[in-house]
Amino acid sequence: MRSQIRILSKGFGALLALKRFFTCVCSIMVSQMGILSKGFGALLALKWPFTSVCSIMSAQMEILSKGLRALLALKWLFTSVCSIMLPQIGILSKS
Repeated sequence: MRSQIRILSKGFGALLALKRFFTCVCSIMVSQMGILSKGFGALLALKWPFTSVCSIMSAQMEILSKGLRALLALKWLFTSVCSIMLPQIGILSKS
């Protein structure tokens, strides 16, 4: 009977040790999850401005490409007008 009590007390001590171990592991993991969720929040907070900047810059690039097209159209217009006007000036100077 005494040996049974010793085994039970050792088993109870082992059970308490396991309970304490898993309680500590659980509390560590909960704090790690808190750190991870804070890290995830920081990651999202960093992702948001860069996503916003990226969308603003792509809009700016579209504006620039439209501006470049407008500039090329104006250049073509003035080149055409100039090529039309040069012979006209020659005709005017001859008369």
